[in-house]
Amino acid sequence: MHVSDDLMAERPAEGPQAPRKKSFKGTGFLRLWTGESISLAGTEITFMAIGIIAVTTLAATPWQMGVLEAAESAAVLFLGLSAGVWADRYERRRIMLVANLARSVLVLAIPVLFWFDLLNMAVLYVVVFLVGALSLLFDSAMSAYLPRLLPRSQLERANSWMEGSASVGMVAGPGLAGILVQIVSAPVALVVDSVSYLMSYSTLAGLPKAPPSADPADEEGHGAESGKDGAEETHRAQVLKGLRVLVRDRYQRPMTLAAAHFNIFHSMFFAVNVLFLLTVLDFSPGLLGATSMAGGVAGLVGASCTPFLTRRLGQGPSLILVYAVPGLAAVLVPLSAGAGREVAVVLVSVSTFVYTFAVVVNLVISDTVKQTLVPDHLLGRVTASTRFISWGVQPVGALLGGWLGTRFGLIEVMVTASVGLVAAALWPLFSPVRTLIILPGDGDGDGDGDGNGEPEKGPAPVEGGDGRV
Repeated sequence: MHVSDDLMAERPAEGPQAPRKKSFKGTGFLRLWTGESISLAGTEITFMAIGIIAVTTLAATPWQMGVLEAAESAAVLFLGLSAGVWADRYERRRIMLVANLARSVLVLAIPVLFWFDLLNMAVLYVVVFLVGALSLLFDSAMSAYLPRLLPRSQLERANSWMEGSASVGMVAGPGLAGILVQIVSAPVALVVDSVSYLMSYSTLAGLPKAPPSADPADEEGHGAESGKDGAEETHRAQVLKGLRVLVRDRYQRPMTLAAAHFNIFHSMFFAVNVLFLLTVLDFSPGLLGATSMAGGVAGLVGASCTPFLTRRLGQGPSLILVYAVPGLAAVLVPLSAGAGREVAVVLVSVSTFVYTFAVVVNLVISDTVKQTLVPDHLLGRVTASTRFISWGVQPVGALLGGWLGTRFGLIEVMVTASVGLVAAALWPLFSPVRTLIILPGDGDGDGDGDGNGEPEKGPAPVEGGDGRV
């Protein structure tokens, strides 16, 4: 695999005697992690502050708030696959820089238009859609960039750091947005948010470049993407190539189907979760927020425990376990109906903690497996294709949860969703994923970081660039 001279200069040398755990110092990862964490916090603040502006300034109706929520999801459906092509076609650090700069400008446009009395809901729809699209592009490039920055032996620990900061950002971001809005007003909060993207830009600017890797088939002069086809045809061919790899890959296919299955029932459960907590359990908004804080703590604990868990059980068995656990945790919420206030608070907090712990471990393992086994020149497209499928089904689950809750009751739909969540573990259980014990580079530093290796059991999932297994 081709790796740029810039990255090779920063990547620490590996050898057969390398220690199991290496410091991130000198790799550039800490700079990437800082920039990604700031960017993530900025995105969370953006969506929360925009929602507050819609309600308090523009007096948005429930329907308009629904459209605003859907605008973010629409970015995944309309641009999800293209984001992967761009992440593989162009220099990845530059993509992250451009995404941060563009998001800064878009977010800043809202307070400017507000101060000139030109702000309306249509503007918010467009900004939310574009920020969602740029966030997707940033994430696709960042996920594909990480294996170029670090050797395989450090990918799991690096992904643990990433998911740990993500879980904290998802809890702290909305809270910080609320504080900023309370202190300085929503428009000024978005100015601060715009600056956060510029801070992320300046942090990432010091990273080494990562030019796109060449397709091995193209290097031999007979790649499917070579030639002088039109831009649209080439783009379509590259999108289909990423999807073909995903469909044919003996590991990525069941993992993606499991994620899609899980997200349908996850969305079904959380479509009615807040309504259940506020109306059935009679939680106050403050108590609701306090119990959700357990998720932030669980994210940090889960991220730090993942390497230990995979060393003891293996990647595949660990993944099966963390797919089954969230459903068992989720059912504690409907079971708390009729219990006393103290018991209900404990059950909901435990449910939130265990659920989030398992999801974070799941994300760390899934990202590490993908980054280790998928060739670098296809990684952006496979990542985007995975998210297109697994995230694209979420509106279906949410609508189904709302409809079932209205027709049969909140407790019934939450129990059904909990059972469905447990069933997601069947995909990795009855597939080659269960045989994944040790990934390349998980030993004593023997990985070469080329993203094209072989697990301890079973052949490499992708060979060359044609997506065969």
